[in-house]
Amino acid sequence: MPATGVVEEPVQPGQVGETALNQLMHRYADGEDGLFGELHSRLAPRLFRFLLRLSGSSVVTEELLQEAFLRVHRARGSFNRGAAALPWVYAIARNVFLDSERKKKAGGFVVVDAPFAEVRDAAERRPDHILESRRKLDCVRETLQEMPASQRQAFVLLRFEGFSVSDAAEVMGTTEASVKSCAFRAYQALRLAMNAVEGQDDS
Repeated sequence: MPATGVVEEPVQPGQVGETALNQLMHRYADGEDGLFGELHSRLAPRLFRFLLRLSGSSVVTEELLQEAFLRVHRARGSFNRGAAALPWVYAIARNVFLDSERKKKAGGFVVVDAPFAEVRDAAERRPDHILESRRKLDCVRETLQEMPASQRQAFVLLRFEGFSVSDAAEVMGTTEASVKSCAFRAYQALRLAMNAVEGQDDS
Protein backbone atom coordinates (compact mmCIF):
# COMPACT_ATOMS: atom_id res chain seq x y z
CA MET A 1 0.00 0.00 0.00
CA PRO A 2 1.42 3.43 -0.84
CA ALA A 3 2.37 5.73 2.01
CA THR A 4 1.07 9.28 2.17
CA GLY A 5 4.54 10.73 2.66
CA VAL A 6 3.63 12.54 5.87
CA VAL A 7 3.72 9.84 8.51
CA GLU A 8 6.54 8.44 10.58
CA GLU A 9 8.09 5.06 9.96
CA PRO A 10 6.33 2.23 11.80
CA VAL A 11 7.85 0.38 14.70
CA GLN A 12 8.84 -3.10 13.61
CA PRO A 13 7.60 -5.79 16.02
CA GLY A 14 11.02 -7.48 16.03
CA GLN A 15 12.51 -4.41 17.66
CA VAL A 16 10.86 -5.21 20.97
CA GLY A 17 12.21 -8.80 21.13
CA GLU A 18 9.00 -10.71 20.52
CA THR A 19 10.44 -14.12 21.36
CA ALA A 20 11.66 -12.96 24.75
CA LEU A 21 8.41 -11.09 25.32
CA ASN A 22 6.35 -14.17 24.51
CA GLN A 23 8.39 -16.28 26.92
CA LEU A 24 8.00 -13.64 29.59
CA MET A 25 4.24 -13.50 29.07
CA HIS A 26 3.95 -17.29 29.22
CA ARG A 27 5.75 -17.40 32.56
CA TYR A 28 3.67 -14.51 33.88
CA ALA A 29 0.47 -16.25 32.79
CA ASP A 30 1.63 -19.38 34.60
CA GLY A 31 1.67 -17.48 37.87
CA GLU A 32 5.06 -15.78 38.15
CA ASP A 33 3.53 -12.48 39.27
CA GLY A 34 6.95 -11.08 40.12
CA LEU A 35 7.57 -10.65 36.39
CA PHE A 36 4.96 -7.92 36.13
CA GLY A 37 7.56 -5.15 36.46
CA GLU A 38 9.64 -6.49 33.59
CA LEU A 39 6.55 -7.03 31.45
CA HIS A 40 5.42 -3.49 32.17
CA SER A 41 8.80 -1.99 31.26
CA ARG A 42 8.80 -3.83 27.92
CA LEU A 43 5.24 -3.00 26.94
CA ALA A 44 4.42 0.36 28.54
CA PRO A 45 6.24 2.68 26.10
CA ARG A 46 4.69 1.06 23.07
CA LEU A 47 1.19 0.81 24.54
CA PHE A 48 1.43 4.43 25.63
CA ARG A 49 2.13 5.57 22.07
CA PHE A 50 -0.68 3.39 20.75
CA LEU A 51 -3.24 4.72 23.24
CA LEU A 52 -2.03 8.29 22.79
CA ARG A 53 -2.76 8.05 19.07
CA LEU A 54 -6.28 6.95 19.91
CA SER A 55 -7.13 9.23 22.83
CA GLY A 56 -5.27 12.40 21.84
CA SER A 57 -4.55 13.24 25.48
CA SER A 58 -1.50 12.30 27.53
CA VAL A 59 -3.53 12.58 30.75
CA VAL A 60 -6.23 10.25 29.44
CA THR A 61 -3.58 7.93 28.06
CA GLU A 62 -1.96 7.52 31.48
CA GLU A 63 -5.31 6.43 32.91
CA LEU A 64 -6.00 4.08 30.01
CA LEU A 65 -2.54 2.56 30.32
CA GLN A 66 -3.06 1.80 34.02
CA GLU A 67 -6.41 0.20 33.29
CA ALA A 68 -4.92 -1.82 30.43
CA PHE A 69 -2.23 -3.31 32.64
CA LEU A 70 -4.76 -4.00 35.37
CA ARG A 71 -6.83 -5.98 32.86
CA VAL A 72 -3.73 -7.77 31.59
CA HIS A 73 -2.99 -8.88 35.15
CA ARG A 74 -6.56 -9.99 35.81
CA ALA A 75 -6.84 -11.84 32.51
CA ARG A 76 -3.37 -13.42 32.46
CA GLY A 77 -4.82 -16.83 33.22
CA SER A 78 -6.78 -16.75 29.96
CA PHE A 79 -3.68 -16.15 27.84
CA ASN A 80 -3.18 -19.09 25.50
CA ARG A 81 0.22 -20.69 26.00
CA GLY A 82 2.12 -20.65 22.75
CA ALA A 83 0.31 -17.56 21.49
CA ALA A 84 1.96 -14.24 20.67
CA ALA A 85 1.85 -11.70 23.48
CA LEU A 86 1.61 -8.44 21.49
CA PRO A 87 -1.73 -9.01 19.72
CA TRP A 88 -3.31 -10.23 22.96
CA VAL A 89 -2.11 -7.23 24.96
CA TYR A 90 -2.98 -4.74 22.21
CA ALA A 91 -6.49 -6.17 22.00
CA ILE A 92 -6.91 -5.52 25.72
CA ALA A 93 -5.60 -1.95 25.36
CA ARG A 94 -7.92 -1.34 22.41
CA ASN A 95 -10.91 -2.55 24.42
CA VAL A 96 -9.95 -0.27 27.29
CA PHE A 97 -9.98 2.69 24.93
CA LEU A 98 -13.28 1.68 23.33
CA ASP A 99 -14.88 1.21 26.75
CA SER A 100 -13.69 4.68 27.74
CA GLU A 101 -15.15 6.19 24.58
CA ARG A 102 -18.49 4.50 25.16
CA LYS A 103 -18.65 5.89 28.66
CA LYS A 104 -18.13 9.47 27.59
CA LYS A 105 -20.19 9.01 24.41
CA ALA A 106 -17.56 10.61 22.25
CA GLY A 107 -16.99 7.87 19.71
CA GLY A 108 -14.18 7.80 17.19
CA PHE A 109 -10.44 8.16 17.37
CA VAL A 110 -8.62 11.43 17.87
CA VAL A 111 -5.23 11.26 16.22
CA VAL A 112 -2.64 13.46 17.88
CA ASP A 113 0.21 15.41 16.35
CA ALA A 114 2.88 12.91 17.41
CA PRO A 115 2.56 10.56 14.41
CA PHE A 116 3.06 13.49 12.07
CA ALA A 117 6.19 14.97 13.59
CA GLU A 118 7.87 14.59 10.22
CA VAL A 119 5.71 17.38 8.81
CA ARG A 120 6.52 19.76 11.64
CA ASP A 121 10.23 18.96 11.50
CA ALA A 122 10.25 19.73 7.80
CA ALA A 123 8.57 23.05 8.47
CA GLU A 124 11.20 23.98 11.05
CA ARG A 125 13.99 23.19 8.63
CA ARG A 126 12.28 25.12 5.81
CA PRO A 127 10.42 28.12 7.28
CA ASP A 128 9.11 29.09 3.86
CA HIS A 129 7.08 25.89 3.80
CA ILE A 130 5.45 26.23 7.22
CA LEU A 131 2.03 27.07 5.82
CA GLU A 132 2.16 24.19 3.35
CA SER A 133 3.22 21.75 6.07
CA ARG A 134 0.46 22.86 8.40
CA ARG A 135 -2.10 22.42 5.65
CA LYS A 136 -0.89 18.88 5.05
CA LEU A 137 -0.88 18.08 8.76
CA ASP A 138 -4.41 19.41 9.20
CA CYS A 139 -5.53 17.53 6.12
CA VAL A 140 -4.19 14.20 7.39
CA ARG A 141 -5.65 14.67 10.86
CA GLU A 142 -9.06 15.68 9.55
CA THR A 143 -9.15 12.84 7.05
CA LEU A 144 -8.28 10.26 9.67
CA GLN A 145 -10.85 11.62 12.11
CA GLU A 146 -13.55 11.44 9.46
CA MET A 147 -12.83 7.79 8.66
CA PRO A 148 -14.89 4.94 10.09
CA ALA A 149 -13.26 3.67 13.29
CA SER A 150 -12.34 0.34 11.69
CA GLN A 151 -10.31 2.08 8.99
CA ARG A 152 -8.46 4.20 11.55
CA GLN A 153 -7.67 1.17 13.68
CA ALA A 154 -6.31 -0.77 10.72
CA PHE A 155 -4.21 2.21 9.62
CA VAL A 156 -2.72 2.78 13.07
CA LEU A 157 -1.93 -0.88 13.65
CA LEU A 158 -0.36 -1.49 10.25
CA ARG A 159 1.31 1.84 9.54
CA PHE A 160 2.33 3.05 13.00
CA GLU A 161 2.59 -0.12 15.08
CA GLY A 162 4.12 -2.34 12.39
CA PHE A 163 1.68 -5.20 12.93
CA SER A 164 1.20 -7.91 10.35
CA VAL A 165 -2.24 -8.20 8.80
CA SER A 166 -2.95 -11.38 10.76
CA ASP A 167 -1.94 -9.81 14.09
CA ALA A 168 -3.96 -6.67 13.34
CA ALA A 169 -6.96 -8.87 12.62
CA GLU A 170 -6.50 -10.55 15.99
CA VAL A 171 -6.32 -7.21 17.79
CA MET A 172 -9.43 -5.92 16.01
CA GLY A 173 -11.34 -9.16 16.34
CA THR A 174 -12.00 -9.42 12.62
CA THR A 175 -10.73 -11.16 9.48
CA GLU A 176 -7.54 -10.48 7.56
CA ALA A 177 -9.60 -9.61 4.50
CA SER A 178 -11.45 -6.98 6.53
CA VAL A 179 -8.21 -5.47 7.82
CA LYS A 180 -6.78 -5.27 4.30
CA SER A 181 -9.95 -3.64 3.02
CA CYS A 182 -10.08 -1.12 5.86
CA ALA A 183 -6.41 -0.23 5.52
CA PHE A 184 -6.67 0.13 1.74
CA ARG A 185 -9.60 2.51 2.09
CA ALA A 186 -7.74 4.52 4.73
CA TYR A 187 -4.68 4.87 2.52
CA GLN A 188 -6.87 5.72 -0.45
CA ALA A 189 -8.71 8.44 1.45
CA LEU A 190 -5.45 9.92 2.70
CA ARG A 191 -3.88 9.86 -0.74
CA LEU A 192 -6.86 11.61 -2.31
CA ALA A 193 -6.94 14.22 0.46
CA MET A 194 -3.22 14.90 0.15
CA ASN A 195 -3.45 15.17 -3.63
CA ALA A 196 -6.19 17.76 -3.19
CA VAL A 197 -4.05 19.81 -0.81
CA GLU A 198 -1.04 19.62 -3.10
CA GLY A 199 -3.24 20.72 -5.99
CA GLN A 200 -4.32 23.77 -3.99
CA ASP A 201 -0.70 24.62 -3.22
CA ASP A 202 0.23 24.42 -6.91
CA SER A 203 -2.64 26.61 -8.06
